[in-house]
Amino acid sequence: MRNPDSVYARALVAYYGLIEVVHSLVLVRAGVEFLASGSVGFPAPPPPGGWSPQATHFLVATGVVDGVNVILALLFVYSTFRRPGWRLLPWLGAVTLTATAYSALVFAYGTIASGAWAHHPTAYLAVAAVFIPVVFLIVLFPIWIGAGLFDLDPGRRV
Repeated sequence: MRNPDSVYARALVAYYGLIEVVHSLVLVRAGVEFLASGSVGFPAPPPPGGWSPQATHFLVATGVVDGVNVILALLFVYSTFRRPGWRLLPWLGAVTLTATAYSALVFAYGTIASGAWAHHPTAYLAVAAVFIPVVFLIVLFPIWIGAGLFDLDPGRRV
């Protein structure tokens, strides 16, 4: 998949958009649940003994940052399909995909280390499986940038 304009590449970007729409709904539901109960359960089922107050604050902060990233991700997806020559597209994709990768890695590490995965393997494995196509996009995007496959100055022709 060497062409960021290929059907497969565009499908990965569309899938990323779908995942981020679902992610936004999950974050809203989790925020409402947190405000009502003061605890974090969904989408991060707790380890035995529950989340510590420190972990709870960390998960909430991660959710807030994810919420900001969802907005950037949806702008990136929209721009991919509606404004393909937009000069900020590679930059925006790099920022939002990096934030997505960072968030996923921190979330995975914290939930695995806490024992939450061992206690709720189906829930966490389902999230990991759904995320796999996004990993391909995260890996391919910097390759496309490095190969110069984005026209950063569509007005200039050599």
